[in-house]
Amino acid sequence: MAVTLINVFSVPVGKEDEFVTWWHDVKANITKRPGFISGKFHKSLKPESRYNFINIALWESEELYWQAYEQSAAPMKGKLDQLGIEMTPALYAVAFEY
Repeated sequence: MAVTLINVFSVPVGKEDEFVTWWHDVKANITKRPGFISGKFHKSLKPESRYNFINIALWESEELYWQAYEQSAAPMKGKLDQLGIEMTPALYAVAFEY
């Protein structure tokens, strides 16, 4: 069953451009992983929002997502810590459509 990753980021003022540039590199790696379907990267219209960036990605299965996560989590965490960015990821399944 497909799952949706919703990953919210709190990026400090002044670090936004560096974060977006870095995310392009992350994206190039993630999109090559088995199970990745698609993704969208969102930026808040209000810069003062606590979570000013949100990544939403669809994966073929929870198992394939966790395999990709295990391979990329450590390098990502180091860069996020360096930039002072808070990341809160979670997986979701569709409850219903409307």
